Amino acid sequence: MKLLILDSGHAEYVQGKEAPDKSMREWEFNYDMQNRIKELAQKHGLTVYLTNPNPQKKDEIGLTKRAELANDYWKSKNKPEALFFSIHSNAYQTEFNAARGTETYVASNASKNSKDAAKYVQDAVYKMIKSIDPNAKDRGVKVADFTVIYKAQMPSLLEEYAFYTNKEDLKILKEYRTELAEATIQGVCKYFGIEYKPGNIEKPDEPTEPEKPTTPPAVQEELYKYCVVYNSQVDENIAQILSWHLKYGIVVDLSIYKPGLGETVFVIGGACEKLKGNFNFQGKDRWETLDMVMQYINKNK
Repeated sequence: MKLLILDSGHAEYVQGKEAPDKSMREWEFNYDMQNRIKELAQKHGLTVYLTNPNPQKKDEIGLTKRAELANDYWKSKNKPEALFFSIHSNAYQTEFNAARGTETYVASNASKNSKDAAKYVQDAVYKMIKSIDPNAKDRGVKVADFTVIYKAQMPSLLEEYAFYTNKEDLKILKEYRTELAEATIQGVCKYFGIEYKPGNIEKPDEPTEPEKPTTPPAVQEELYKYCVVYNSQVDENIAQILSWHLKYGIVVDLSIYKPGLGETVFVIGGACEKLKGNFNFQGKDRWETLDMVMQYINKNK
């Protein structure tokens, strides 16, 4: 038995998380991709379990709860070879802008298997998007302690396919989901060591060289020069924005933060009430907090 656990991020009643022109909401993309990936995975002989099977007309399921559902199911099946795959699309600010690209996350406690899987999926998804748009950006494999992948007890990754706040990326997220799902399964199959069988995408009948094995990314020693701490989903988005501008930074939930994770600690929003960092950003609301972060970013470019 080879088990793929799919984790569709967010739900219909989660506010925000939509394209600036309101043509796409993230929960809908994640849910649609989950169903597409599930179908392809089952065709390749994988057992599939969903942590968030019906996000319609619901509010957010707790992040810890989704990790617990995954862990419980995995244990109930006697801990088979498995991969936890959290599905997301990305955003930067609330208006259309130039930030774009594909990135894959593992947690700071990631196993070699997690890093391998992240590398395989990142490479496959980026290669597909690059074939559609030559200006596509490869943001690589990154480390951040998102609750679902940090607390998942099996190899895990979180995929940010592209930015719905970028017009070029948004077009891909809306119009090329079949191709994105196929690319995802290519990476997943490589991780599980099973043969990938092309589905709906036509490929030219020409000989191809065997794919050379890739080496998973090494964790750099300076990785934790900066640590960004948050305590809510809204603050997590702001923490992500800040982390993009910090080389060798890590993003963690307050519940799993430990002193010494970063030489310089940035604390975002509500977490400021419980933790004093080198820099604390807490406004009257999320917009004021975001404005404080953006002022810091612009001042320290």
